[in-house]
Amino acid sequence: MLSHPGRSKPNQRATRKAERVNYTSEGTLSGRFCESHREKPLLGEPRRSQKRAKGALVLVERIVAPYFATNCWIISTGSGNECVIVDPGIAVPDLAFRIIEQCQRLKVKPVAILITHGHLDHTYSVFPLAEEGGVSTAYIHPDDRELLINPAKGLGVQGLALLEQLAPTKKWHEPDRVVEVDDAHVIEVAGMDIEVLHAPGHTRGSVMYRVDGSTLVSGDVLFKGAIGRTDLPTGSPRAMKISLSEKVLTLPDDVRVLPGHGDETTIGLERISNPYLLEISSSSR
Repeated sequence: MLSHPGRSKPNQRATRKAERVNYTSEGTLSGRFCESHREKPLLGEPRRSQKRAKGALVLVERIVAPYFATNCWIISTGSGNECVIVDPGIAVPDLAFRIIEQCQRLKVKPVAILITHGHLDHTYSVFPLAEEGGVSTAYIHPDDRELLINPAKGLGVQGLALLEQLAPTKKWHEPDRVVEVDDAHVIEVAGMDIEVLHAPGHTRGSVMYRVDGSTLVSGDVLFKGAIGRTDLPTGSPRAMKISLSEKVLTLPDDVRVLPGHGDETTIGLERISNPYLLEISSSSR
């Protein structure tokens, strides 16, 4: 983890009018933004953010993958309902069975996979989960999509060695439907409004997901007391500092944070104790 990402710019994120995004079945952009086209999106189809949503989640469950201790999150409005799966990571042969078993125990039905970025420790079990768990749709930023079928492009020396050990001849595949998301899109799925915050720095396509306004799935952007490293392919210290300044420090203190590794935290706690956020705050005064 690097302590000196580049200097951030002032927060210039503009308030956007409601816009609809049309996607093909392959998840690629197919239409123009059109303010007059405002009918309710299809289930799970991204749209532009209009307002913060609902309230505290009822059910958040964590599965820690055995490699790199990546957090895989199961998020739902409650037992008996649908759920989303975030970042199914590395296990042998994969993490799919454990996720499916946990969903059955919790009495929730997985209907979508949210991917915070394309690194293998967050995507290794995406395709197995889609195949074995019947979860046909995965969401990812287009800048990291290629890593689903060519994960070596995003790895450093340690990751490449592990890839050679675990899957030297493996052919990588995408799920049946991959939906590309970008900043301020909102995914309506499993009874939740999930806002996408594009936050490059760890990778070019890193995103965070803000669930019903109250919970932030931060991936490898923000950890408890730390931030994601920026020295792997497409990482950028400057982009990370801008993301932290404009996408993290602008959030309310009471937002719950579910990181890609380590224990959960809150924005308020990180604002007063995380040395990287403190450095950014002091340099912007």
